[in-house]
Amino acid sequence: MNIKEELIKAINNLPEEALEGVLDYVRFIQEPEEVEPTEDELRAIARGQEEYAKGEYVLWRDIKTDAV
Repeated sequence: MNIKEELIKAINNLPEEALEGVLDYVRFIQEPEEVEPTEDELRAIARGQEEYAKGEYVLWRDIKTDAV
């Protein structure tokens, strides 16, 4: 069974009251809303870009843990 068939089967098994939420999510991923960053977020992005350019970063594989 391919992914589309699995999705259709799962949707067919959902209760009617859950379908509106599924439809909202599908619409969202088809056309995500544009979000403008705040001034604080823009400053944080700029700071991060500066730190990255200086080599001041840590690789994810070096800090992640197996703990969930």
